[in-house]
Amino acid sequence: MVREITTEALKQALDAGKVVGFYDNRGPGSFGARHITGATLLPVPDAAAGKGLPADKAAMLVFY
Repeated sequence: MVREITTEALKQALDAGKVVGFYDNRGPGSFGARHITGATLLPVPDAAAGKGLPADKAAMLVFY
């Protein structure tokens, strides 16, 4: 299921340790220039193929 989340709700989820994966999908150049602390680079083609994602299908994942 895909849902939008507010920045405040995201901060609360991150602080509570509920986010299992926090991914930057913009590409290596943008990631290298600036990304949110704690994010992992995961390009869209890799995410679409399931590469680098946890096995737990119910895990809370955040993509930006």
